[in-house]
Amino acid sequence: MRELPYALYDSQEVMVADIVNTGKSSIKKGLAVLGGIPINPSPDTLDEFHPLRFDYFDENGNFVENMLPYLR
Repeated sequence: MRELPYALYDSQEVMVADIVNTGKSSIKKGLAVLGGIPINPSPDTLDEFHPLRFDYFDENGNFVENMLPYLR
């Protein structure tokens, strides 16, 4: 069951890359993309988020930096 969220994340990653590529002409000053897996343990506990991507793109849609290490 652990593999399913990662497989869904991988398929959504393809869609996000397509969205960024298609809309890069509308980026004004840069774009930060945060992606990951939401973790919903049980109704009586707080939800968590496991970040897997935190990328910064410049105004031309070019990848600049992976900012994920700054989150940890």
